[in-house]
Amino acid sequence: MNTTDTPSAHKTPLQKFFFLLRVLEIRLRFVAVLVITALVVGYWDNIQNYWERWTRPAPQAGAQAASEIEYTCAMHPSVVRDTPGKCPICGMDLVPRKKGAPATLPEGTIPRVQIAPERIMQAGVQVEPVAYRLLSRTMRSYGLVELDETQTARITLRFPGRIDELMVDAVGMEVKKGDPLARVYSPKFLAISQEYIQAVETQHKTEADPQASADTKQFSASIVENTRRRLRLAGFTTEQLDKLAQGGKPYDHVTFYSPLSGTVIEKNVLLGDTLEEGMTLYTVADLSRLWVQVQVMEADLAAVKLGMPVEVTSVAWPGEIFRGNVDLLYPTLNVENRSMKARLSVLNKKAKLQPGMYVNAVLRSPLGRYGEIGTPNEPKPDSSELHPKNTQITEDVYTCPMHPEVTSAMPGACPKCGMQLVKKPKADASQQALTERWVEGYTCPMHPDMLQPEGGVCMTCGCGMQTVKWRLERVLSIPETAVIDTGTRYVVYVQTMPGVYDARAVTLGSRAGIYYPVLGGLKLGENIVSRGSFLIDAEARLNPAATVGGENAEGAGH
Repeated sequence: MNTTDTPSAHKTPLQKFFFLLRVLEIRLRFVAVLVITALVVGYWDNIQNYWERWTRPAPQAGAQAASEIEYTCAMHPSVVRDTPGKCPICGMDLVPRKKGAPATLPEGTIPRVQIAPERIMQAGVQVEPVAYRLLSRTMRSYGLVELDETQTARITLRFPGRIDELMVDAVGMEVKKGDPLARVYSPKFLAISQEYIQAVETQHKTEADPQASADTKQFSASIVENTRRRLRLAGFTTEQLDKLAQGGKPYDHVTFYSPLSGTVIEKNVLLGDTLEEGMTLYTVADLSRLWVQVQVMEADLAAVKLGMPVEVTSVAWPGEIFRGNVDLLYPTLNVENRSMKARLSVLNKKAKLQPGMYVNAVLRSPLGRYGEIGTPNEPKPDSSELHPKNTQITEDVYTCPMHPEVTSAMPGACPKCGMQLVKKPKADASQQALTERWVEGYTCPMHPDMLQPEGGVCMTCGCGMQTVKWRLERVLSIPETAVIDTGTRYVVYVQTMPGVYDARAVTLGSRAGIYYPVLGGLKLGENIVSRGSFLIDAEARLNPAATVGGENAEGAGH
């Protein structure tokens, strides 16, 4: 007998078949348990919803209508409660609305975006308040140097004659007002001076005749006055005419004098030349101040004002700066290059600038109102503008001592290191100064936006000019990094609470440096995203689930 035989060796085929079925059944039970467990885990939320619906007690009269109402804050739509109360953020009474109704956002808000804290830290999102800043706009242009027409004179011959003497015989000579230039002979001078002497003698006789009527006396006086006017137009001086009237000899020569102090820039005659009536003898110009005609682009016209300071440089004199101001804005626009001509009046120190030179011009203009104190141009702000209400530009902020970039409007733990956040002061003195609209100080006329606390010599540009006391208006502004230019509008994200940002369409002026002046859409002290706004905008466009109300997410960015 073989003792190694196993019990299964003596099983019948039928017993083996049932044994296999039992093994298969055990394995199928194990697989079924796994499948059921997976289904329960995967559909657990649905199971809970069905269970709550089956176990919910039957609603009583009026309860169904109450269950369809929820309460929210008009200023913070993210706050939603089942019962009435106060908003935990601003303290306003919650208002009822139907469940599922779209959120009502503040006026001007496009969409509202909520960003996770870790995403905010990854993008380095920074928030700062809308504040008043002293902004100045700099415009650069080119131009052509010209003579100052108000300081230029032409000496013209009124009668045909001959040059008998030249006191000024070369171009470039400096003359003073009243200096003699040339002596001209003309037979007409002799005839008209004799006529004047006779008219004066006739007037004296008429005045002495007691039988002469008033009309006769008036007629003789008019002849003297007309003849005197003709001599004055011919070039005779008042002194020469007075001598003729006192019994002097008739003149056959007339001396021409310089009507102003300056430089002879043109001489058209030589000694002995015979001249015709209307010929120009000399052109005299004062070169201490010149005109510069510059082109101002259409987009910069609003910033160009009469009297604003300018700096002019020339390639002929590297490093030399010539100072001046805007003297005239021409009334027409060049339609070909969309520019307007502006005339600058520039001091020509040491006569280094010459008419005909090409120069570069820099125009600086504060965006707000400004003017020297004690002059007619001094701006007169209202008392409310000089003494604004105490406007805090930041709320209480909690920050991490180890990670200053982590900020929160409420106390708590730092998401990076777990340390407790500490309270940060609301606004220091420098921040609070940004709420003041007007500022006063001493400044150089060439840089009115750079103030000094005390008067004296300008230390900003090295021009050596004495500073004067100015009053300037600060402009409500935001940094350019906060602005998203969509091509059709400007969009800025305003932080309404930590992690929640409203996309708001704003109206901005032309950029001044790294800031934009705010013309509409924002108020003083509102917290805006100054860095990382493009990440928030991308989140609004790519993740509609993070966007609440307003236009669609894509519309926030485009």
